[in-house]
Order: sequence, then structure tokens, then C-alpha cells
Amino acid sequence: MFDDRELIFTAETTPDLSMDLESSVNKIIPLVGLADAVNITDSPNCKTKLSSILVAAEIKKKGLDVILQLTGRDRNRIAIESEIIGAASIDINKVLCLTGDQPGENGPKAVNEFNGASLIELIDTLNSGKITDGTQIASPKEIYAGAADDLYTHQSKPEAIGSLMSKINSGAKFVQTQYCFDIDIIKFYSDLLLNNGKDYSWKVLVGMGPLKSAKQASKDSVRAIMLIRAYRIRGHLIANLDPLSIQKKEEHAELKPETYGFTKSDYERKIFLDGVLGLQYA
Repeated sequence: MFDDRELIFTAETTPDLSMDLESSVNKIIPLVGLADAVNITDSPNCKTKLSSILVAAEIKKKGLDVILQLTGRDRNRIAIESEIIGAASIDINKVLCLTGDQPGENGPKAVNEFNGASLIELIDTLNSGKITDGTQIASPKEIYAGAADDLYTHQSKPEAIGSLMSKINSGAKFVQTQYCFDIDIIKFYSDLLLNNGKDYSWKVLVGMGPLKSAKQASKDSVRAIMLIRAYRIRGHLIANLDPLSIQKKEEHAELKPETYGFTKSDYERKIFLDGVLGLQYA
């Protein structure tokens, strides 16, 4: 997939919470012959799903290349090395390295021995033909590590480019970004990468996706306004007025984006407000 083509088109799928493997695989059938590859997510939002490597293997058999998403949240070094070596053994050789969504206070226990950056370094070690303790790997194959990035972060944090370039220098061969719906932000990001030495040795996949419907866009606007108003009226309830943490902090559902249907993937997405509350976008 990573050849001299200027444009690469990928899609993304999340395995089902089901023991019916076919149901997870058949969702991508319309993409065969259209997309260059499909991303297989790794239990996003800390929710149990069917094994991503199993789904990836079956999708590969359908003739569609895959990018395996891998988080450091759920596995220790031995498990992660085994997972990557297992994927490479069936020619799944593109891995998007992620820290992973972190569980809440009452959620499952996270391992976090690796984050996105250290997973890239781990794959670079595996590409040398050894695991981290120096043991040789029989019949090694090249693995392409990918780095995740957020275009909007570079708008507010100019130092963020240093973190991305560090991942590239550690061995990342491609970058995949969060959703962006603003062409000016994409142009800014493109110029930023070129000014920092971007060349054809690594690819950039910019995340894009259509809104589900005009109705969904309207709902997003209304819910965003409700959330902003809630913070203006009750935001003081979560202000840090107890630096010694003497009192237990209470959760307030009306101040949680999830209450209004938003997820972490929406946090950097612009939502049109048309001047309501003095804001054009949220």
C-alpha cells in the first residue's frame, strides 16, 4: 500500500461484541476493490469487542489490506510482542500505535506499559530481528508502524510538532489523524509538515468522514449549546476549590459531554452554532 501513489484511501471498522466472526467481517465487503485498506480498531472507549487481529486476518482474506490499531492500554510487553509477531506472520504488517482510551474510575484495570510513542520504538526493535530482551526472531518481516496525530492540536500547541517528529524519527512510517472537516486546517497542517522535513518516506492519512445526516448536525448544535449553557451556570461545581483533596469530588452528569451524546472523537470537531451564545463554532 505504501508505494509511490499520491493518494491513499482507507476506512475504519470496529469489530462487534459478538462470537459471529462473519458479521464483523461482512461490514467491510462494499470496500473491497474501493479502499486501499481498512483500519481495525482495538476495543475503543475501553469496551470489549471481538479480537481485532482475528477480524483483520479474515478481512485480509477478502482481498483488502488492513491497518491494525494497537493500544498499550491492555497488554504488557510479552503480550504486545506476541500480538505484533502474530500479525506479521499472517502478513498484517501495518500497525497504528496508540496509547488507547483510558478507563474511568470504576472501569477495567489498565496496563499502560507502552504508550503510542514507545510502541513505535518497540516495532523498530522488532524490525531489527529481535524482541526487547535480545532474543532473535526466526523469519522476521518488516512491520510498518504508524503514529496518530490531531490536526487541531497543532493550532493551539506549536510544540506538538516536536512530539510527532520524534515518533517519525523513532520509526513511524505513516501518520493517521483524527477527523478534520476544515480545509484551511488541513492546509496549515500540510505546510507545517513540509516545513519540518516531510518527504515521501512516510505517508499522512487525514481523517475525514461525512455527518450521518442534516438532522444529526442539527442535534449536535442543540446539544453543544445545552452543554455550554450548563457550564456557564453550573461549571463552578467542578472548579478546583479543594487543592488538598479533602472532600470527594462528585460527578455531575449535566457537565459531562457524554450526557449530550458526544464522545472523545468529537472533542476537536467544530460544531456550528451560528452566533448563539456569542459563538460561531464550538
